[in-house]
Amino acid sequence: MQAGEFNRSRSNSVFLSFVAEEFRERGTARRAALAQKIVSHPFVASLGMKVPQRLGVLDDLSGLADMDLPDLFVLKLAKSWSSRGVMILERTGYNKYFDHMALENLSSEAIKHLQEDKAASFASASPSWIIEELVHHTLGLGAIPFDYKFYCFRGRVGLVVQIDRNTGPVKIALFDGDFKPLKLGRDYVLAETARPGQPVIPLHAPEMLWWAQRLSLEADSPFVSVDLLDSPQGPIFGEFTYSPGGTHRRIFTFSHAMLDRFDSLMSGGGNMPDQLSGTLLEVRRALVHPDGLSYRAWAGFAYAGGARGAERLHSFYKDLATAEDEAGDRHLWYRHLGARWAGIRDRLRQAK
Repeated sequence: MQAGEFNRSRSNSVFLSFVAEEFRERGTARRAALAQKIVSHPFVASLGMKVPQRLGVLDDLSGLADMDLPDLFVLKLAKSWSSRGVMILERTGYNKYFDHMALENLSSEAIKHLQEDKAASFASASPSWIIEELVHHTLGLGAIPFDYKFYCFRGRVGLVVQIDRNTGPVKIALFDGDFKPLKLGRDYVLAETARPGQPVIPLHAPEMLWWAQRLSLEADSPFVSVDLLDSPQGPIFGEFTYSPGGTHRRIFTFSHAMLDRFDSLMSGGGNMPDQLSGTLLEVRRALVHPDGLSYRAWAGFAYAGGARGAERLHSFYKDLATAEDEAGDRHLWYRHLGARWAGIRDRLRQAK
């Protein structure tokens, strides 16, 4: 690695400058609206995508302990971003909760105090909070579902960020816009506040890519991070983020080559989308995937560093591709997914 490959200043990158400006102030009224989950979730649901079930909206958290809520739920500020202020709460008794994000026991009074402090950090004069169901994720590792953040440029996915918040520091893996894992030390570096994670292609990756492309066209912006979760029922929308914290706070720092590509995508340049990028959503939804138990076992084994899990997934999709007409979209998707898992398998073998 040559010195200086990861030291580009914001002023010398259109992409980094945009993220910094959006952090300071949203560039349009539509961006300001869609950055609020209380606005974006109903809007995305109206387009036909799943969103977490909303259990309530509160202007005051004083009565939290007396609400009729499931034993496990999510509490978040309506106006926030990058998981700041998010609590995954599990009831352990009356007025007693365990926060899976902070790994601490809290009373409802302590929750109210912490959330009001967080709201003040966002300069929110009249904060409100959303309570919603906890999305169960396909991988099944830990209580906190993996975040998949799709960096989109007017309908084109340039990067996918995988974040596992079940550990401390968080574990991060990066893919290109086609779910090919990027290389740590060549394409990006991590700050001390994060550790490298094993890349895991989500079960519903083809659908997630479609929705990321589609939703980014509604964002009124040359760039937006479309944050999605992968559930057994399919992709779930998280939020629109115009100034993602991982980039703005340099939790991961991109190489000059990566930034050159993002800067080109900001202006509409870059390589043309491949054949699969135009596949209809109906075709992607009809693809066959491993059953939930098999995926959790195979992908979980791969995430823990076991090449055999990735090999199982490679073989599964390879067999499906063999049974399909080579000219059809399903053959291309199965071959593509098989090749991606083969690449992860090879990385894991080389790491031994």
